[in-house]
Amino acid sequence: HFIFMKTEQLELECEHSHRGSFLKSALLWTGAAVGTLAALNAFIAARTPPLQNALPGTFHRFPGRAGDVAYVVAGSGSPVLLLHGVGAGNSMLEWEKNFEALREHHTVYALDLLGFGRSDRPEYKYSCGDYADLIVSFLRNVVDEPCALVASSDSCNFAIEAANRAPELVSKLVLVCPPTLPDEGEGRQAERHLLWKLFSLPVLGQTIHNFFTSRAGIRRFSESEMFYDKTLVTEEFVTRHHVDAHQKGARWGVASFVSGWMRRDAHRTWENLSQPALLIWGRNARISGIETAPEWLALKTNAQLEVIDRAMLMPHFERPAEWNTVVLNWLKPNGSDE
Repeated sequence: HFIFMKTEQLELECEHSHRGSFLKSALLWTGAAVGTLAALNAFIAARTPPLQNALPGTFHRFPGRAGDVAYVVAGSGSPVLLLHGVGAGNSMLEWEKNFEALREHHTVYALDLLGFGRSDRPEYKYSCGDYADLIVSFLRNVVDEPCALVASSDSCNFAIEAANRAPELVSKLVLVCPPTLPDEGEGRQAERHLLWKLFSLPVLGQTIHNFFTSRAGIRRFSESEMFYDKTLVTEEFVTRHHVDAHQKGARWGVASFVSGWMRRDAHRTWENLSQPALLIWGRNARISGIETAPEWLALKTNAQLEVIDRAMLMPHFERPAEWNTVVLNWLKPNGSDE
């Protein structure tokens, strides 16, 4: 009996010892993994240079409610505000092939949306409503007269909502590949919250961001979804987006986009707008493709449609000469009636 009790005691001690060793090993490996990820994140941050490029024009900063917004202005004539799309490394430079042509006939404003480019990047859930408020505030305090909004991809929803909230400040709308979004159920809402929480984690969140905004990821998305002509996805293009996407605080804009906080189905608002509108699609776009155009046109019968061949999600960048001609003609007085 004594031998049996001693044996049982030794077995328990060994079991506790094994458990303790396992827990210690697990903690050590977890700590090493977290330390490695933190070091990798720090390495990427240290190798990221500050932003250099900007559109030609006078640079300003506008104090928004959640942070300062960078913008440039140039030219003279009726005002036009350019709104870039959202995603990894997006900024006002999306309009670099259109800005000069537009400024010859208009006073052109191009801003970096909050969380992108040279604007502030606070830790914040950027939403469609927030951006609409920002656009309205900018129009009221900086432009100070009815202005045409030119928006790309997801920023089309921001422009539509801004035009709805302050119709007296928006004269016309030009929407490039506006997104069509399905109704979201409870499952999508739960997924949205989970994705945001993952991005918010101190080390893992930055690692997830770095994965989404890697050079390979930027190149892959650009070649598959943005450009019909793959030669436009140059090393310079990829590097520019990669540098922008790895500025301090850049993950909050990407996190808001990926987790869906920026999304809003703007169809009902679009249907009630009184402003003239021009819809432009790249014929070969797969995301927000031309097949969604009939729905947009059915809801707003006075909207016009232009389709640019051999172009995908960014016809203004891929086919700038054709795009510039279409938009400049349409922005002329009574251009929407021609």
